Amino acid sequence: MDMQQPPAYVQMVQAETPPEEPVEPAPVEVNVWKYIPESATSVTMIVTLSPPTGQAVIYAAGHENDGTLFKGPRSIDEVRLSGPTIYVKLYGATSFNIQYTNYRLRE
Repeated sequence: MDMQQPPAYVQMVQAETPPEEPVEPAPVEVNVWKYIPESATSVTMIVTLSPPTGQAVIYAAGHENDGTLFKGPRSIDEVRLSGPTIYVKLYGATSFNIQYTNYRLRE
């Protein structure tokens, strides 16, 4: 009679560390009053992203939760302003270029 060892039961336990959350990109500050009047309330812009698969969210101070999404390689949209500065967060893009096309003035 052949004697075989009983099957071995092995239990592997993973470390109980939560999965890492994606790192939020640091915003890049851009002064728009170099290019448009200080009384502008919004600006229409063309954003070119590199690489073309990237995206950018552009917003003014106080409007962090309702920024405008620009998808590469080139897109156009309007961004509300609340001062001289806008912020650009890049997602999958390494660089951007902004061309200002139009703006709205305070009434």
